[in-house]
Amino acid sequence: MKTYLLLKIFAFVIFTPIIFFAQIKVEKAEEIVNNKIVINRSITIDLSVKIDSIEVPVEKGNYKLYIPSSQLKSLVIFKKAVEYEPLKTGTDKKDGIPESSSLNNEAVAELNFKSNTKYILHIGVTGEDKKRIYIIKSESDWKWTTSFGGNAVFHTNHSRFTSVDNVVVQNRDGKTMDLMPSIMFTFMNNQKNFSPGFTGGLGYNFEELSIFAGGALGIGQNIILSAGVAVHKQNRPNTDYTVGQSIDSSVTSDNLNKMQYRVNPFVGISFRFDKNPFVAK
Repeated sequence: MKTYLLLKIFAFVIFTPIIFFAQIKVEKAEEIVNNKIVINRSITIDLSVKIDSIEVPVEKGNYKLYIPSSQLKSLVIFKKAVEYEPLKTGTDKKDGIPESSSLNNEAVAELNFKSNTKYILHIGVTGEDKKRIYIIKSESDWKWTTSFGGNAVFHTNHSRFTSVDNVVVQNRDGKTMDLMPSIMFTFMNNQKNFSPGFTGGLGYNFEELSIFAGGALGIGQNIILSAGVAVHKQNRPNTDYTVGQSIDSSVTSDNLNKMQYRVNPFVGISFRFDKNPFVAK
């Protein structure tokens, strides 16, 4: 009895993947027409295997859809855009293809897959009340990646005006760089070990909030080098006053300085983690 049970489990493990992949067959063939290479792509759905729903990824391109079965009762196709992760940038869109019925081996539709395209097929089968759902989608190699790290902002100037004996004096701390903890969002190709991309993010050092934007280089998907410009607000000398100017005793440091937006270059490094490292467990 135990041996029989083990054989059944073993057979299920071996043959289930074969049945799974046999439900939807994706093919690509090349032929030469007028000295040009033409690529023909097709998707064939086998209705003889009963399922509730299935999802299959495909490459970009135009595909002819075949459903060679006399069991086909109805077909409704919806086209959507696959959402990016973790930033939600996709939108539901486009058309639904009206119901049709095809009892021959001709293509029932042509599906055009671009980056992040999803087709949802609702197929009615003769003898079944519930419609089957087939999801076929393409995904872009480019994705949004969230990383955490630090950015060095250069050419910062922390000079301020103060009042000494009712005379304006400028104090300089000599600091020309600020290091800010940051969270970065990078759009890059995750299929490559070295991928250039675009990045933006936020940084905060308990005094100033900075916004970063620029270019990035992803290394092995988990390390991201970035460079660009930082926009941040700094407390700077008020241009209404000058060094050596005599002022009234009622003028305070808040009057002598004011918050101003500055644009400075930055370089940074960040790392992709499986969860936010700054959140307490």
